[in-house]
Amino acid sequence: MATPSPAIPPAAPTIPLTDETRAAYEDLNTKIEAAIEATADAALLAALNASQQDVDDILTKDTQYRLHANTAQFAALLKQINQTNDGLKTLQDEIGATASHIAAAGAVIGAIGKVLTLVPGI
Repeated sequence: MATPSPAIPPAAPTIPLTDETRAAYEDLNTKIEAAIEATADAALLAALNASQQDVDDILTKDTQYRLHANTAQFAALLKQINQTNDGLKTLQDEIGATASHIAAAGAVIGAIGKVLTLVPGI
């Protein structure tokens, strides 16, 4: 299964997240949840659960930043984005290698690709 080629992202992430980027993370979260419900592969399930928690953390921290907009939250969100996106790259590779185990793999990989094209530094 071929992975989508990411477009050249902007130079730095926009914090708080742009509406498009936030929507991409929310869509990814939904697709990961569907993949979790559709798989019985224990290793893939563990990876999906970990990535879903990371994505949830980004959305929560983005919401907190929007409410409080302080420097410490900015740094925490930026760090979480970078760590989560590194994990998402790994998950994308794992799903690509085990795509035959879940029917939703293409949807999750596509959603990951969208997020990774919208967030710089990837």
